[in-house]
Amino acid sequence: MVKRPTDIPEVEISRQELVKLLAELCPAHRIDLAGAVALPCVQPHRERWREWLAADRHADLEYVTRDPAAREDPTQKNAWAQSVLIFGQRYTDGWPGDEDLLLRDVPWTDRVARYARGHDYHDVLLKDIKRVVKGLVTAIPGLAAFPSTDTGPYLEREYAWLAGLGFMGKNTCLIHEKLGSGLFLGAALTNLRVTGMPPGNVPQAEPLYAIVPRRRRAPSRILANHCGSCTACLDACPTDALLPAGGLDARSCISTWTIEWRGQAPEDRRAEQGGLLFGCDICQSVCPWNQRAAERDTPLPVREEYGVLPTHGELKLADLAALNDDDFRARFRRTPLWRAHPEGLRRNAEVVLKNLADKE
Repeated sequence: MVKRPTDIPEVEISRQELVKLLAELCPAHRIDLAGAVALPCVQPHRERWREWLAADRHADLEYVTRDPAAREDPTQKNAWAQSVLIFGQRYTDGWPGDEDLLLRDVPWTDRVARYARGHDYHDVLLKDIKRVVKGLVTAIPGLAAFPSTDTGPYLEREYAWLAGLGFMGKNTCLIHEKLGSGLFLGAALTNLRVTGMPPGNVPQAEPLYAIVPRRRRAPSRILANHCGSCTACLDACPTDALLPAGGLDARSCISTWTIEWRGQAPEDRRAEQGGLLFGCDICQSVCPWNQRAAERDTPLPVREEYGVLPTHGELKLADLAALNDDDFRARFRRTPLWRAHPEGLRRNAEVVLKNLADKE
């Protein structure tokens, strides 16, 4: 790991100049959304984040508990940081209707969350962010920027909300009114002081760059989640993991069971996994914002790398349940399915096969 300098002088740029640069660089590298947040800033959802940790709703995912103060304020360990740049890239253009996953003839790839049906986004998105950052460094002498995708200890979704990339939905996802919630987020900590920006703790109505603009709202409604009275995601969640007061209990989330946990899901709840093999998109697939995005007259381009799993379509669920470690490594290295480990994928396939048999 490259050690960051501890004393980096700030570099100043106007908001208008940064907007112009991002408009030139982002489309060339297929970044769909980009914004900036001044540091340090008070994050409006900080208390809810702390309460979530204190209530153990992170489901033993210990990595999120490491140094929470640094996650809340990157300047604690990087005193030179003046702003964080936030980038968004789509992995789907809305959510077309999904099939009944309790039917046996559904392809196994349809049982995988959409974000995981291609190459690992940590690799794809990070390369694109680095290319944008390289262009910024060339145009702004003295700029220091350190990109990351999940690996940096940042609350990316909170910064994305503050930077105007979208609003916080009841399904806990960041939702852009025209693009939906199928977004990967990445960040770059910088020494860039952007003049003409609002205070960092005030959410912006629009990002600095967007492939399409958000549906504009009155300034008084920027803080709202724009879900209104809709509870489609809460009603559809088969495990009641989404909390009516906001947030998610990861202990009851199918994504946690099938991706993060190394052991079995609770024995008395495995039927709730239904036909889902890896991850869960239910709360996004029923969201009206995603359905509207899918009905776009002219689909927007999505990175081809995010849809290559069908090349393994000759496999059946029974094959996955019996997949040996070497075959798993050969097939799924550099894909999100790697996260489950071979024993996790076999376990998930066995649960799905039992649920299908029980349904029949």
